Amino acid sequence: MDLGPESSFTKFPSVVHMGDWSFFLVQGKEGYKLLSTVCPHAGGEVVDWGTSFMCPDHGWRFEMKDGVCVNGPLAQMTSFPVTVQDGHLFADVPIETFR
Repeated sequence: MDLGPESSFTKFPSVVHMGDWSFFLVQGKEGYKLLSTVCPHAGGEVVDWGTSFMCPDHGWRFEMKDGVCVNGPLAQMTSFPVTVQDGHLFADVPIETFR
């Protein structure tokens, strides 16, 4: 999926919408990736909490580069790779994600 021109993303994390779904576009040492806003614990909505992502349902917090849980069991936000092609960002999100 074409997320748009790389130059249009100037602040990270950036919220990206695809239909009814939303993701956080993050930039780390290894480039860009999309993190699902669906909590891996109980399916709640993960929000930007300033210095981390958080699921308000149970207080799980996730670091902002890779979505690794920092205050609970070994868990991680679902992530999808993003590549740069001809100045555009393209996300590799399987169609099954939207079902």
